Amino acid sequence: MRVLVTGVSGFVGLVVARALVAAGHRVHGVARHPPDAGRLGGAPVAFLSGDVRDAAALTRIVGAVRPDAVVHLAAVAEPAAAEADPGTAYAVNLGGTLALLAAVRAAAPRARVLVASTSAVYGQVEPEACPLDEDTPLRPLTVYGASKAAAELAALQWQRADGLDVVVARPFNHTGPGQSAAYLCPALAGQVAAIEAGRQPAVLAVGNLDPVRDLLDVRDVAAGYVALLAHGRSGTAYNLCSGVGVRVAEIVALLRDLARVPLETRVDPARRRAHDVPRVVGSHALATAHTGWTPAIPLPDTLAAVLDACRSALAAPPAPGYFRR
Repeated sequence: MRVLVTGVSGFVGLVVARALVAAGHRVHGVARHPPDAGRLGGAPVAFLSGDVRDAAALTRIVGAVRPDAVVHLAAVAEPAAAEADPGTAYAVNLGGTLALLAAVRAAAPRARVLVASTSAVYGQVEPEACPLDEDTPLRPLTVYGASKAAAELAALQWQRADGLDVVVARPFNHTGPGQSAAYLCPALAGQVAAIEAGRQPAVLAVGNLDPVRDLLDVRDVAAGYVALLAHGRSGTAYNLCSGVGVRVAEIVALLRDLARVPLETRVDPARRRAHDVPRVVGSHALATAHTGWTPAIPLPDTLAAVLDACRSALAAPPAPGYFRR
């Protein structure tokens, strides 16, 4: 199957491209910048430069590739960046989705479109409502969550009104090597690696330790996308989650266990988020029933991989032209 991946150069896009190639698909990727060849791990990906906000260019790309399926990942995915610039977040997350749907309708109307949404669309949920299923009302609290909710609602409307083959995935929190330090796990792991290297005092600065989150390995999310392309039902939204809640304090404890040196933790009020829902845990029963997908990678293994990547990044020589003072 010929698959076009938008946002292929991003953290998730690279992992999804590898998973699709491993499953036997031919992958074409579109993004503003070429993907990191090293992180592609040798996976053959035909790259096309483009911005999902450019509807005309996107239509030309879809027309040239003629994909059998599209995995739509391109997004302003960092919540803090979306809060700082809501206009751009909506332009990319909603506007980019509308441009892609129009391009598919014009140039590849039989292609399956997998729209990557997020569990942030659920937003304000009470702890007793967990585990959340796909019928949970969408009440996003953040610009990121609201812009993705708008995108998935638009995509499902196009499926109903225009007959496009649209499937929506709602991945819960996920992490892995290569994720930006703007996210919880690499931010904590990066501190641990810096402490081990003697670049930071042996104190791990943390935010709110109480929230409970449903945390996945990005490779499990990628496997879920591959499964939904093959077996998901058109017009349906699917949770991709572990189904297990883990407190932020437990993540910190696991990283401390993995650390090569003893360290303390200290709460830094500046690291607390404005919209911290106490508990967000999902159910993947629908995805499992329709596709057979279940998460497979234990959280300690995921955190070990993130920490090893942070260690390697610190040990790597500076890039050409970079000078330490």
